Amino acid sequence: MRIKLEDAKAGDAITWKGNGIFYEILSRPLSWIDYRSHWDRWAWHTGYIVRIFPDGEVVTSQAIAKGVEAVTYPSVKDMGECRIYRWLENPDQEKIDQYTQEHSGDAYDALVYLWVFLGGISMIYLHHPFRVVNGLKMCWENLSEFCRYMGKELQPEEEPCLLSRVVTRLEEK
Repeated sequence: MRIKLEDAKAGDAITWKGNGIFYEILSRPLSWIDYRSHWDRWAWHTGYIVRIFPDGEVVTSQAIAKGVEAVTYPSVKDMGECRIYRWLENPDQEKIDQYTQEHSGDAYDALVYLWVFLGGISMIYLHHPFRVVNGLKMCWENLSEFCRYMGKELQPEEEPCLLSRVVTRLEEK
């Protein structure tokens, strides 16, 4: 369920607005593959809130070109054009910290979009899901695996991590 920025807390999921050439090129075929999800193509990048300090500083976990790392912002409003979702009911801060620490520094998967498209086509049109799990992470996987670790998965583990499905689940009330 989407929440107001000012209501954000540790464990909440974040999606950032897509932009740029890669977003324009890659999001279109993904929306065609999973056309039934009704994904509005707004979101592209994802992460989760690790911690919000009393002064408002926000620590997030994101998989970016350098890999999975903590990205800090002075406040929630400084995170840019994003949406915050309350997916986890009562996230345990120790578990959040543990997952974040265990996966900090995981390498970014440069071929991930190929695996996602192939897995998505196979799952949706051939009714045979498969997911390439190679120890590397992209932002959608980082968020999805974090939620699974916390006890409430966004997508079944055997399915390719499709942003369209992740956002559709996050938007559920």
